[in-house]
Amino acid sequence: MQVLKLAGLFAASLLAGQAQAVTLDCTLKPSESSGGYVTERYILDYNEAEGTAVAVDSLIQYFHGGPVPAKLSDNTAKKTVFTWTVLTTSQSGQVTKMQFRAAVFKSDNSITVSATPGGGYGGGFEARGKCKKV
Repeated sequence: MQVLKLAGLFAASLLAGQAQAVTLDCTLKPSESSGGYVTERYILDYNEAEGTAVAVDSLIQYFHGGPVPAKLSDNTAKKTVFTWTVLTTSQSGQVTKMQFRAAVFKSDNSITVSATPGGGYGGGFEARGKCKKV
């Protein structure tokens, strides 16, 4: 619930200052195999004119206390792709650099979020869902 409150305030503050900003509120259905890295809700905010983007979810909120910078890596007529990195720390103190990619398809506002551990580890995690503009 804390993410929802922060995301709402965050989106409102960005929209107040940037007339061209787009905020997406995305709900996903992560499976047990998502490892807890891909969460149920993402807020993605971007300004195409300025080339800026940020992402927030409960994992980001937990490890970073608020939104992290994201890269708008692709923005075509068909899809918008965001990428970002989250540093996580296990209970034993091991730091993992998780690399995220979110592809939002404009035809139906569907989203696919994938998370891949850095450092040459194989495998990854993925979930799909829907976004709405707020």
